[in-house]
Amino acid sequence: MLKRKIILLTACFLLLIDGFVQAKEPAEKNKSAWELARKAEGVSLYYRWLTTDSMKIREMRALFQINAGVSKILPLFSCAENYGAWAVGVKECKIETFSDSNWVTYSRMNYPWPFKQQDLVARHLVSRVDSETVISISAEPAFFAEKEGIERMENYWGEWTFSSLNDQATSVDYRMISYTKPLFPRFMQDPVIQKLFIESCTELKQLAEKQ
Repeated sequence: MLKRKIILLTACFLLLIDGFVQAKEPAEKNKSAWELARKAEGVSLYYRWLTTDSMKIREMRALFQINAGVSKILPLFSCAENYGAWAVGVKECKIETFSDSNWVTYSRMNYPWPFKQQDLVARHLVSRVDSETVISISAEPAFFAEKEGIERMENYWGEWTFSSLNDQATSVDYRMISYTKPLFPRFMQDPVIQKLFIESCTELKQLAEKQ
């Protein structure tokens, strides 16, 4: 039974941060410097603005450390029960696995009013280069059938980078980019989303370190 939570960050979780994104990272023309927005529980959240040919968009970044190896972290993304235990706000989750580096996750979020009930179908691809392991996440909305009364998220892009410091420590770098306008003014929405995202990162860290 999935652990009850309040709200997600996508990574995954993070699907309320300003909106949802395309399935691939854009080729930006100009980018501002990262600015620290919040730091708590060992998690640092940053934002920066990117300018493309057609729009100005905001990128979010989270940095923290987990005192566990990557082999203890990856199963927390690829197993539905594990994912539901740390991904805050996930009411329902199922995963179809093709290999240990390729799976599709269905997540239904239980957001409090006035947010809409939404779900996300996203493919996760794992790549490894030297001491880095990357999970690239992109929306694949047609993979699972839509459910009546639930709004399907059409666009999403996120990336988790895990850098091994040693066998017992991993540096985590999460990034996501949003294209659409926030549902509410950022000065109202950001503090809430940041707090809940940090909660998810903390749950992820604690679960990995218990393995």
